[in-house]
Amino acid sequence: MNKLDALTRQRATGRLLSAIESASRIVKDAQRLGVDVSIVGSLAKNSFKAHSDIDLLVHGSAAPHRRAMVERLVAEHLRGTGLPYDLIFEADLTEEGLKEMLHDLV
Repeated sequence: MNKLDALTRQRATGRLLSAIESASRIVKDAQRLGVDVSIVGSLAKNSFKAHSDIDLLVHGSAAPHRRAMVERLVAEHLRGTGLPYDLIFEADLTEEGLKEMLHDLV
């Protein structure tokens, strides 16, 4: 392995660890606010890559005040990390879409 490969691997590992740590804090802080959030997608499936984003599934109501609270929480945790994310609200999904998301649930 050359130096460039080693550096690329080191950065990818650091990005993965940052994603895991950030997502875990989001889930815990959301729980403290009474909101159930699950990690789904590539991070849940252990296939997170260099350009992956963090996918979060928000369970329950998508009432405007609740949606805004979750959006603020996630933005605060990920600000400055350079990690993109997708917030998926269970209430916005079709039954089939929800089944697909729950298949990846962590």
